[in-house]
Amino acid sequence: MNVIVFGDSIVAGQELIREETPYRDVVYAKLAAYYLHAHKLENFAETGTGQFKGQHNLDRLAGWTHSFEGSIEYYKQEIKQADVALIAYGNNDWKQPNPDGSQHSLTEVKDKLRQNINHIRAINHHIQLVGVIETLAFRKHQPAWYLEGPNGFTYADMVAAYIEVYEEQNVAVFDIRDYHLGNHIDEYVDDRDHFTLAIHKQIAKSLTDFVKHGYQSPVQRFGETDKYIFTGNLFEDSKMRQELFAAIKSNAQQGKRAEILWFELSMVTPDEIVDFLKVNDIPADTKITNIYQYYAASLRYDGELDDLTLVDNVLLNAHQIPFIKFDADTILRSLDGEKWSEPLTKSAFNDLWINHYVSLKDQVWTWQDDHYVKSK
Repeated sequence: MNVIVFGDSIVAGQELIREETPYRDVVYAKLAAYYLHAHKLENFAETGTGQFKGQHNLDRLAGWTHSFEGSIEYYKQEIKQADVALIAYGNNDWKQPNPDGSQHSLTEVKDKLRQNINHIRAINHHIQLVGVIETLAFRKHQPAWYLEGPNGFTYADMVAAYIEVYEEQNVAVFDIRDYHLGNHIDEYVDDRDHFTLAIHKQIAKSLTDFVKHGYQSPVQRFGETDKYIFTGNLFEDSKMRQELFAAIKSNAQQGKRAEILWFELSMVTPDEIVDFLKVNDIPADTKITNIYQYYAASLRYDGELDDLTLVDNVLLNAHQIPFIKFDADTILRSLDGEKWSEPLTKSAFNDLWINHYVSLKDQVWTWQDDHYVKSK
């Protein structure tokens, strides 16, 4: 497999931010190519580029500007030899005007993307295209999802435009949000656009999963879920549990699949989960995601559960690796196998997980006034 990458600094990688180690050589595309045993990877991504504007005029005699369009023309030979091409643009289409200072509309964004896709396919009829959907951007420590850029459309509008064209053109869509990544500001090394090294590694594993499953994410394979936040004991009867089941059953009649997010430490087995759904007449495709199971194996997509062990207030996963530490009334999470997070109260620990796990793409149900309601 020969892989090529078109994109901006998010997939090109950053040099040095906050005195952290440079990671241009370990961006998610390169790591995923390694995991997939690709024969060759060529990353043409460049900082500051988009569909309309390139930061660098790399060949003044030929007049080549390092934009998406310019890169396609310049790297024709590499495109001919490629099996897979990642397209990872979008952020700069939202935040940059044209080179002459004029603006481009959302319609022009879509038209340009269609042209560039068709240009690649004209060069190589057999290439597998993958459109990478960028996640959030942050400005002033707040999500920029509904923030209007200089071209007159929001970040959300830009993302929707890219998805629309990819689906229309039958381009496989790798939506990072489907893997519960990129939802929280601490996943960005600059608090704005660019992922930390740890998140690049997780995206790489997710992209590997995506390719190995026929260019489909878990959401694309199993369908989107309505997420129900359940803060009680799921295996004890309560008013909250009764209302949870009622909401799931009602929404199931409208074709909605449910995912229950819950927070109690429990050593239930997969068979017990199946029996639990059956006894309570809950649709069999209901997904139950436990916070401790998630941290035991956060990038597991097969629905399996870890055999957890609690030893001296330290929680071990199935490989006997410590990943959670209970200290008095606080909880610490393993960050990289050696370092631990700052102590958090159980409530703060739960809230932080929800902020990471739930994206603006999700429909979330929460417990309010003795019943479940949709969160806005």
